[in-house]
Amino acid sequence: MILNNLWMMVSEFAPYLILGFFISGLLSEFLTVDLVQKYLGSDSLFSVFLASLLGVPIPLCSCGVIPVSAYLSKHGASKGSVASFLISTPQTGVDSIFITYAMLGPIFAIYRPIIAFISGILGGAFVHIYDDRKKNIVDGSCNDDCCDDESKSKIYNIFNYGFVKLPMDIAGPLIFGLVLSSLMLVFIPANYFDMFGSGIVGMLIMLVLGLPTYVCATASVPIAFALHSSGFSMGAVLVFLMSGPATNIATMSVIYKILGKKNLLIYLASIVICSIGFGLLFDFIFPGLSIEDSGYEVNHILGSSLGLILSLSLIIILFNALRIKYFSKKKSIISNKNELYIEGMTCNHCVSSLKKSLEKLDGIGDIDIDLASGHLIYSSSLNIDKKIQEIILSLGYKIKNQ
Repeated sequence: MILNNLWMMVSEFAPYLILGFFISGLLSEFLTVDLVQKYLGSDSLFSVFLASLLGVPIPLCSCGVIPVSAYLSKHGASKGSVASFLISTPQTGVDSIFITYAMLGPIFAIYRPIIAFISGILGGAFVHIYDDRKKNIVDGSCNDDCCDDESKSKIYNIFNYGFVKLPMDIAGPLIFGLVLSSLMLVFIPANYFDMFGSGIVGMLIMLVLGLPTYVCATASVPIAFALHSSGFSMGAVLVFLMSGPATNIATMSVIYKILGKKNLLIYLASIVICSIGFGLLFDFIFPGLSIEDSGYEVNHILGSSLGLILSLSLIIILFNALRIKYFSKKKSIISNKNELYIEGMTCNHCVSSLKKSLEKLDGIGDIDIDLASGHLIYSSSLNIDKKIQEIILSLGYKIKNQ
């Protein structure tokens, strides 16, 4: 029964997610951090609008968006536009929009990015209005994973990001979400939470569940599917889909450092108020709406053979991502090596941002970073340990004592 549920969900969203991976690869090549920063430097409400608009399609999780936001802040973007980008980006992305369409229906797939966009504008606008507008120090270098890698062809970069790097970031959480939702479908009776799954009570439950936990926008969709099947309204599910990806304890601590205490409170208030408000509005506009079976239509159009090929392809992509991330670690042979253990890195954006930042230092070489353990190994010909630690802390990570 559990395996049947797993296969059903994979076969439903495989065509959409593979298409989402490809479009995400295109965006990573052409919608670079430098391009985003170009339009966010002015201290105006228009830059807040653009930040939210540009953040919606970019497939970054709530932790992956942190180094990008730190880069934007360091390169002259206003706090209002950074806050807007931080709110809209992790809530959705091209990959999560497609999987939302597959599992929760077209109405929800359209509504979700719209409210991510609006909530980003509202939160960024309030930060813009109440911020003291201290000018950020501008640094002209780009250290993020989204910046162009001119050593490779554009085709390579598109497919490498879309089908290797991005799956490495979401494969684990997505598989966990699929297994958890399958278990919920088996062990929690349908409509079990009907009594308090709708209205403000259901939404507060989803808010308590979503705020402190870490779940990316794509991986949250199978869990939302199971929550709705167990009796929570679509509006209550929306609260979880907004608050879960946009907040977690690690993210909030870094936002406190980048934007300050007052702006962190505005950030949280924006997400809480918008998620509940738009959840209530959704249930009011679409009372009693259930998940639409959009997966059947796509499989019917594609045919069973092509649907099977795409489902198996997605499984291969996800397990290849896990293999690279956890089982293909190269042993680093570095003479005169120095070691540090870092907390807070959750995706390849984190690793790439840190590595590119460290490579800018004179006297450093042979940098090797393991994402799973947070183990950094490097060699240095100069006494630059303090500078290395400053860079790590400036990107919002912590150094563990081993």
